[in-house]
Amino acid sequence: MGLRTRAAILAAALTTGLGVTTGIATVPAQASQATPAATWWDVGTYGTKSLCIDAGQQYQREGWPYRCLHVTGAGWVLEIWQ
Repeated sequence: MGLRTRAAILAAALTTGLGVTTGIATVPAQASQATPAATWWDVGTYGTKSLCIDAGQQYQREGWPYRCLHVTGAGWVLEIWQ
């Protein structure tokens, strides 16, 4: 058998059997873990809007976006995006 024939056979074997010989495996989509959806989390209630904003800015500095929502009878609710 000639050198070119051996090289062609070896190349064909490596190309067709690459996944088997190197142990490459695919993971089905249903087997991967789903990432939980991000949502707003209630982290506290404050009597005034300025207190809510002050607390929210502390979270903002740590990388958590915040919002202050006015709730009738409860005051200002601080929520962070997580």
